[in-house]
Amino acid sequence: MKKFILSVYLLAATAVLFSSCSSSNAITQSPAAPASIDYQDFYDGLSPYGTWIDYPAYGHVWHPGVAGDFRPYLTNGYWDYTNEGWMWQSNYNWGWAPFHYGRWTYDNTYGWLWIPGYEWSPAWVTWGNVDNYYAWAPLLPEVNAGFAFNQWRPAPFYWNFCGREHIYDRDIYDRVERREFAVNYATRINIINNFDVTRIHYQYYCKGPEVSDVQKYANRTIEPVSIRETNKASLARRAGNEVHVYRPPVLTAQPREFRRIDNPTATPAHNSDAKIRNEGTDQKQNVERLPVHKAPESAIRRERPMNNSKKNRR
Repeated sequence: MKKFILSVYLLAATAVLFSSCSSSNAITQSPAAPASIDYQDFYDGLSPYGTWIDYPAYGHVWHPGVAGDFRPYLTNGYWDYTNEGWMWQSNYNWGWAPFHYGRWTYDNTYGWLWIPGYEWSPAWVTWGNVDNYYAWAPLLPEVNAGFAFNQWRPAPFYWNFCGREHIYDRDIYDRVERREFAVNYATRINIINNFDVTRIHYQYYCKGPEVSDVQKYANRTIEPVSIRETNKASLARRAGNEVHVYRPPVLTAQPREFRRIDNPTATPAHNSDAKIRNEGTDQKQNVERLPVHKAPESAIRRERPMNNSKKNRR
């Protein structure tokens, strides 16, 4: 079985009973339904917006069907400051899942790939600073945030650099430095060790720079917004001093349709000295050339009857 199975068993032992209905474009739940989903919701809900691939070592990963130069935690979104740390606010209608559950990795042939995960965080990234810049990079699947975090460095290509005064800007995509910048600065980054733990399995995640530090450079007061949970899969929405977020516990399943990489030597670009190719058009075509596979019926979650009894929530 793939690497998430052990974690899934642990979660299954403690997770609440769930009930959910999947559609091809969005995932919704009735107000009375407990806020729990499983990997099938990821598979069904994200299929219209990208391609599932059976990838060596990671199992089923998702390639977003985004044209052009897509970068996780940079393209079509911005950073917002919450009472749980800096949270990535995606403007994609599928952004509730890939930027808050699981990890991202980069493959030269297929581009950015999302590996599903079962724990919600404001963002699964590492944060740092160097000179007058803040920097952040997606966490790899093998990396666990914690107090030994300072020992790990992603490839320079993974890093985004932004002037400290612009980290709170809504047009942050236009504020980051060119990729060539990372080659000279990545080795000098001071990792920000500002951690909190997730609600269910107490996994460490980095909250990002202290708001007091950001305020000095941004020359403005930044008030944290409180996270309020919603039972509908949609974009996180600001409402005054609250942000409404969909973040249910997650189980596992298998996508109904996926593509498979038959080359067992396919490997993502992880090492700090990895040579990166960024050819988004070719990568999308490479994904589309992969053979299509259908999951056996026994591997697909059956819809479960509603259970409207009260559940204890953390």
